[in-house]
Amino acid sequence: MDAPLHPPVAFRRTRSLGRLWQANRVPIVLLSPSLLFYVVFVLMPLGRAFQLSLTDWDGIAANLNYVRAENYSHIWTDSRFLTSLWRNVIWWVMHVVLGVGGGLLLAILISEVGRGRFVFRTVAFFPHVLSLAVVGVIWGQLYHPSIGLINTTLERAGLSGMARVWLGDPSLALYSVGIASGWQAYGFYMVIFLAGIQSIDPQLYEAARVDGASAWRRIWDITIPSLHNTMTVVLTLAFISAMKGFGTVWAMTQGGPGYASELVAVYVWRTAFQTGAIGRAAAAGLSLALIVIAFSFIFNRWRDKVGQYT
Repeated sequence: MDAPLHPPVAFRRTRSLGRLWQANRVPIVLLSPSLLFYVVFVLMPLGRAFQLSLTDWDGIAANLNYVRAENYSHIWTDSRFLTSLWRNVIWWVMHVVLGVGGGLLLAILISEVGRGRFVFRTVAFFPHVLSLAVVGVIWGQLYHPSIGLINTTLERAGLSGMARVWLGDPSLALYSVGIASGWQAYGFYMVIFLAGIQSIDPQLYEAARVDGASAWRRIWDITIPSLHNTMTVVLTLAFISAMKGFGTVWAMTQGGPGYASELVAVYVWRTAFQTGAIGRAAAAGLSLALIVIAFSFIFNRWRDKVGQYT
């Protein structure tokens, strides 16, 4: 008996691709512009940045001189880069406390408002509408050592000894700019938290009121646990935003005085455009991107494991 005939491998693959296209042609067509945009504006620039990180290109030379992993070994032994990375950690903590914490507090308060909720929400969201340059100018004037509102208020209150050169003191500059950044960001997180609170079943609150639960107990036992998934999204976005942190710092201090408020993003800019070490700057930028991706992955995996037991 003759052996059964099998279609060639290439033919079977073509037929499988044809079936895949017939079953998913609408999603493929709809997603293809986004996929093309992602490839052109994300993957290709990342690939180019990785290529440059393996060179000592200065931004002018016509040819690329490859130095392999020398740039990576340099930045990870550079005390200035490591210090700027530590400042990013401090910046992230401030961003979470001021931006996320402030947004959550305002969302809870606004959700308890019966009338005029739209007005309060609009006013609270307004700082996030402002560009980072405008935020830098506003807070730069507030921190002005002689005519700034903060120092003049302290002097009129008889606390002139607490007046400081807020942006000129190396020990205060990073924290001063971090406060401005948190003020600009809290409105964004407030809107996300408000959306999460509005999705909570109102009957849970009614049952808690019938049982005599106070407003604090309702917030602690119903609102906070119900925002589990929302909190995960917000913390991930906050970490990504805090790891960048270029605009506000550059608008207010440009990383100064000295390097006192220099974050990794500012380090990358200075390395690339002030010293001309494009390859080293690319290595630093990609290192920061890998840290963000790794943290986001680990945090979401941890969230999923915790969610299984809650």
